[in-house]
Amino acid sequence: MKLFSKPSNLGLLIATLLLCCSFSFVTASSHAAEVTKMKKTKKTVAAETDDRGLAIVEKSRDSRKRVALVIGNSSYRHTDSMPKLANPANDADDMAAALRRFGFEVIAKKNLTKEEMDETITDFGRRIADSDAALFYYAGHGLQVKGQNYMVPVDANIDSEAKVPYRAVNVNQLLEEMDSNRSRVNIVMLDACRNNPISGKFRSGSTRGLAPPATMPKGTVIVYATEPGNVSADGSGRNGVFTSGLLSAFKGNDLTLGGVLYAASKQVQDATGHQQIPYINGPATVQREFSFVLPSSMTDLQPSPMLPQPVEPNVGAIPAGRPGVAPTKSGPVTDSPLQDSAIDMEFVLVPGGCFSPSGTEVCLDRFRIGKFEVTQGQWQKVMGSNPSHFSSCGDDCPVENVSWNMIQDYLQKLNSQSGTRYRLPTEAEWHYACTSGGKNEEYCGGSDVNAVAWYGKNSGSKTHKVGTKQPNGLGIYDMSGNVWEWVTDWYGGWFGSTYPTGSRNPTGADSGRSRVLRGGSWGDNVGDTRAAYRGGNSPGYRHEFFGVRLAVSED
Repeated sequence: MKLFSKPSNLGLLIATLLLCCSFSFVTASSHAAEVTKMKKTKKTVAAETDDRGLAIVEKSRDSRKRVALVIGNSSYRHTDSMPKLANPANDADDMAAALRRFGFEVIAKKNLTKEEMDETITDFGRRIADSDAALFYYAGHGLQVKGQNYMVPVDANIDSEAKVPYRAVNVNQLLEEMDSNRSRVNIVMLDACRNNPISGKFRSGSTRGLAPPATMPKGTVIVYATEPGNVSADGSGRNGVFTSGLLSAFKGNDLTLGGVLYAASKQVQDATGHQQIPYINGPATVQREFSFVLPSSMTDLQPSPMLPQPVEPNVGAIPAGRPGVAPTKSGPVTDSPLQDSAIDMEFVLVPGGCFSPSGTEVCLDRFRIGKFEVTQGQWQKVMGSNPSHFSSCGDDCPVENVSWNMIQDYLQKLNSQSGTRYRLPTEAEWHYACTSGGKNEEYCGGSDVNAVAWYGKNSGSKTHKVGTKQPNGLGIYDMSGNVWEWVTDWYGGWFGSTYPTGSRNPTGADSGRSRVLRGGSWGDNVGDTRAAYRGGNSPGYRHEFFGVRLAVSED
């Protein structure tokens, strides 16, 4: 992962201020953004520097302290000055759940008084000391007085400008806590609605929007939901317009801070007819180097737009491709299952054919892929040990808590024992097999996720024996859910973006820092088990979400 290492006692501060005010004819705004950091490896690289001359390094994957404080204030008591808000408590719940899923230690609070907010922020400061990342999220009423932004507690009785500094919480209080406790990356999200009866009574401040920042600490990125001096729409759904843009951007192709903000901004502008234009201020290097990732150290997890178009197989003789590509084949297809009794594995034939990820036609020669994920018993038989977190699940449960590198060691030993060249499938092979031969399937086997997948809502927070859900159209089990499955490819761009038109047996990017994972797991939400979703992580990283399925070329 790329973090910014600083020689002084101050960590890098990335303050993302998402401040949203609503028009008088809509309800309070709500934002829920998903933030975390990229993969970590044991190797340290300090050759690059950012625009401040600070080294850009990769942190050890064992240094993973990430803490988040999430506050949602809805139930305001003095409604003559601060009306109750419908969304902040729900937004806080959604944000807390998302951040826990990202691997954050989350402190979630709702409807806090002034005293409770002060105490909670102070405690948060202690917890984030020397952390890799500290994230603060606030949804509720906010005010601007004399260029200062304030978060409003639920017990605040504010009927004049003079009372704001004493009855509300200054955002600078939070920033000072984060800055002084040396967290390496700080992210602050304020979803604060200024549409309230008292703003117009203030003499010193504008009644519309936020003022641009007078000063900014180095390495800070500040984002408003709309331009200074303007107000932003709350939206008609569960989330505000800007939040909807962010959530969509988190499922996009570019998960750098800059990429997410660009995609979110574009969606906001399109949705509002350019009436609302988000404001972004900060170093381009920070926006480029900081990346958002998905749960449990997943990196670059995102949906991959594709238009599967299966066609008749073309198995004519073609010159072999790059090393690691399944060899081309000609001749008749034998569809009988391959059973390797030595390792007790069964492989299903996937006939050759063509499909179109991201509109680029790709063709594959026939190959075989594991009917099931590699089980704990099968792993232990070769390696003599079981690395699984859920070892009590038994020999017929998928092996998990394995890295891509561990799988290479497993394959080396397995192949030497069996005399067969088992391997990981390529991402193209995996996707083609998942979708029953390039069909337009939402999940690997159809549109009913509960029929084909173990995932967060039905797994009971654990893995299950392989083959206990319905198979897909090729007779392959658990390609959606149970455990993420490593594939051969380096992660580079969205699925299919690195494939030249007319590719045969493509293997994706030539190099990278992450290897691709597919399929989702027992701990993920339903969207992550879709056939179009993909993820990636450092080859050396292991997690109880990660497992393996093998493939073998059809000789």
